[in-house]
Amino acid sequence: MKIQSFGKAGTAVLNRWRYGLASCLLLLGALQVRATSVVPPDFSQLVNESDYIVRAVVKSVTSEWRVNQGGRHIFTYVELDVREVIAGNPPQPLILEMLGGKVGNEEMTLAGAPKFNVGDEDVLFIQGNGKNITPLFAMMHGRYPVMKEKSTGREYVTRSNKVPLQDTAEVALPMS
Repeated sequence: MKIQSFGKAGTAVLNRWRYGLASCLLLLGALQVRATSVVPPDFSQLVNESDYIVRAVVKSVTSEWRVNQGGRHIFTYVELDVREVIAGNPPQPLILEMLGGKVGNEEMTLAGAPKFNVGDEDVLFIQGNGKNITPLFAMMHGRYPVMKEKSTGREYVTRSNKVPLQDTAEVALPMS
């Protein structure tokens, strides 16, 4: 069957259908790029597959443009004051390197990647610093903020979504 046999009205409907299909495909493609799926590790994976584990406070956060084979991208560098080495042998100074950040008015974000602020205190499970898009094992699953109760000063560890961690088995639960 030839397109001309539909007449002008049929061709217009066919063109609208094509544009609609193309728009849907573009939208689906954009949604896939924005989604970041990470399978939560269990606690033994988190510990055994990390290069090193530290309790640290963020000293500084800086972002800059960097040009490489893949083009021009923003990278962020998070300098840490290591308070305790829990496992492994981290370099000194310890500076995390990750894809994304903000330079001037331009921002590049990676869904699910953590954002650090000066003064944040965390237990960090680090793997592939400078080699992976984020140096935290399983992205958000490699960061456990240390919080302090205002009334008592008691410290406790939370998941990256700020829900208190009660048991190591909770590490393997999906992030809500």
